[in-house]
Amino acid sequence: MTMNYFFESSHICEYNLYTLPGVNFTLRGPQWPLDAPTPSISFLGAAQTFGAFCKYPYANLLGEMCSSRVFNFGRGGAGGGYYLGQQAVIDYVNKTNCCVVQVMSARSSISNSYMESPWGLATVKFKKGPLAGQSMLGHIAFPRLAGVLSEREFYQTIEETRAGFVSQMIELAQLIKVPKVLLYVGRNSPLPDVPLAERPALKDIFGIHPHMVTQGMVEQISSYYDSTVIVVGDEGFDKPLVNRFTGETASIKRSETYTVRRHDAYISPALHVRAALELYRPVNEILSNR
Repeated sequence: MTMNYFFESSHICEYNLYTLPGVNFTLRGPQWPLDAPTPSISFLGAAQTFGAFCKYPYANLLGEMCSSRVFNFGRGGAGGGYYLGQQAVIDYVNKTNCCVVQVMSARSSISNSYMESPWGLATVKFKKGPLAGQSMLGHIAFPRLAGVLSEREFYQTIEETRAGFVSQMIELAQLIKVPKVLLYVGRNSPLPDVPLAERPALKDIFGIHPHMVTQGMVEQISSYYDSTVIVVGDEGFDKPLVNRFTGETASIKRSETYTVRRHDAYISPALHVRAALELYRPVNEILSNR
């Protein structure tokens, strides 16, 4: 996915891509020395952490604010389970002084009775039922599943998916041996904890990014982190993409029905700035006590 961002949006911003030994995906730069006397911060997350379409992602901004080296392991489509299979990444993280972990979507790294995530990312494959053998993105898969299961089976699968996501995020926290901060960042607050027995609509179960994550889930995960930062808001999402070579507004056609024209596909540059500002106090305190 990282290279996809490069090919589709390098006219929007320069990602300064690089690689590290043992890591099987490309990283967002600029590249810093692995060993140096200055403090270092690592970041785990999805496209929001990588900083898709954004010249100054919160990882780089926070590094500047803290006079620290930055190792951004953000990967588009990643869920908590993705990093459980990335031992090299965990090893690099545990050599830094602090790690910031984004609350990722529960529709990524899925593992439930009906679906699996072959690569720990956003694509799922159906294991059984009428859709068995088919692969598709998670946000497409759930509406399809709702159409072929009974209400009881569907809501059981939702509950199973959410529980699996919480378990993955907790396991990830336990693998990180350095001080760690949990970051929830998005346009909206975590979803309310509506009992599934009330049969909520699919849109109320799914929400927007990070998909399917409720307030109670964030609270459960938070107890395994040293601190939690929640940053929500819609500022800057209406701002157009700009071609950095021509200075004109730009667009990215992703399908016949979807063209990205504004900073509303991920999080806006404005929200990146606010995330960095909110992260500064807890992260700077950790680095000051290292």
